[in-house]
Amino acid sequence: MNHTTLTRRGFLGTLAAGAAATLTGCGGSTTGSTDPGELTTVVVWDRAGAHAKARQEFFRTWNAQQGKALGIEVRYEPQATDKYEEIVRLGFQTKRAPDVFHSPSAQLGAFVAAGWVRPLRELVENGVLDAAAPYHRKNSELVWGGQPYAIPTTSFTNRMIINVELFEQAGLDPDAPPATFGEVRKAAAAITKAGGGDAFGMIVPIKATGFRQWSVDVPVMAGDAALAQFGLFDAATQKYEPARYEPVLELYRALITDKTAYPGAATLAADVAINAFGKGEAGMYITSSSIVSSLTDLGSTVKASAAPLPVPDGQRLVRSPMNAGYPYAISSTSQNPEKAAKVLEVMVGNRVQEALAAKAAPPLNAAVWDSAAIKDNALLQQFRPGELDQQWPKTPGGLLQVEGESVDQTIEKLLLDPSAAIGPALTGMAGRLQAAYDAAVKAGEIDPREFQA
Repeated sequence: MNHTTLTRRGFLGTLAAGAAATLTGCGGSTTGSTDPGELTTVVVWDRAGAHAKARQEFFRTWNAQQGKALGIEVRYEPQATDKYEEIVRLGFQTKRAPDVFHSPSAQLGAFVAAGWVRPLRELVENGVLDAAAPYHRKNSELVWGGQPYAIPTTSFTNRMIINVELFEQAGLDPDAPPATFGEVRKAAAAITKAGGGDAFGMIVPIKATGFRQWSVDVPVMAGDAALAQFGLFDAATQKYEPARYEPVLELYRALITDKTAYPGAATLAADVAINAFGKGEAGMYITSSSIVSSLTDLGSTVKASAAPLPVPDGQRLVRSPMNAGYPYAISSTSQNPEKAAKVLEVMVGNRVQEALAAKAAPPLNAAVWDSAAIKDNALLQQFRPGELDQQWPKTPGGLLQVEGESVDQTIEKLLLDPSAAIGPALTGMAGRLQAAYDAAVKAGEIDPREFQA
């Protein structure tokens, strides 16, 4: 499928609707030789945060040395975390887009459909693409129409992180952590009882960005290799299976009702959740490897361990869905894509990954995992990709025009209202998603082969 197949009138309308935020502090592409030194400025946008600070420091040095030799000066511009996607969309719509940018994997299909990103094969060195090959399979979120459009830089594997001391205080064996949702509920009750009001069983951060994606979808997918995110799509049958959400929704509801979830689940955001775990106030938290750098930034002294993901009762762990994260793409609007590609190669290379690893960020490349920067970081090494860690597949959900409630809205409503019937709500979700998908396929707006392994 070529990328023009992805473009659709309704889909582009959805993009435009999300770009009402004010664009402040954002520089557009200024590639071209504009100063006496004949340097080409390559503008890079990234999501602000600890990782961005490390990259910014790296490029200060790089500009003065390697960059100058290549005739390139990188203007690295971190953007607001909570509005990043809106800023990127508005940047393209107002012709102020960067040359290279962090393209969230869940959004990349949208950007390809809009014609905002370039395919990489003709621009990027083969060796760089070969290093990312395990994450460029046909059904990867980074590949559309058989073409890779972005290269990842971090391996966000998913585990259930546990507080070893709270487990021991509750009479639980931290070396035999809960493997099923039923066991999680029992362990949460024991930890909460032993905590005496100071510690609780599990963190359920309903208001955290990506809660449904990371904390609801992932443990369900861990026990069923056929499912993809965003409503749980089965590419083999071409059917949505949101009924599979029921066990995880029942678990989280029970933890909240039993008061064994960390208090305030309904309003709990990611930063508060991580801080609570870092202070030793919770025993379990389903999360990604990104938590290690967050705990490091907090100076947490909690003795933590990364356990395998729990799965619904009666199932076994068949995979640990992961996201090869922080992918970077080249804008279709760049005036000098060749030099933008040189910067992209640096962005995804081992030197930048080592700089990030020094701050406990999980790298993508095996050589960096073995480097001095993190080889002795025991907790981070427990998140190192293994045989069960598999890049989660792309899903058509972000390309659909769905009537009524979104997947996130339905999931949140069911968790916040324990009296709401789960079965009928999930059946309704299945109908909405399937109708939108079938209509898009029939109209030729989506190629089903994009989502098959």
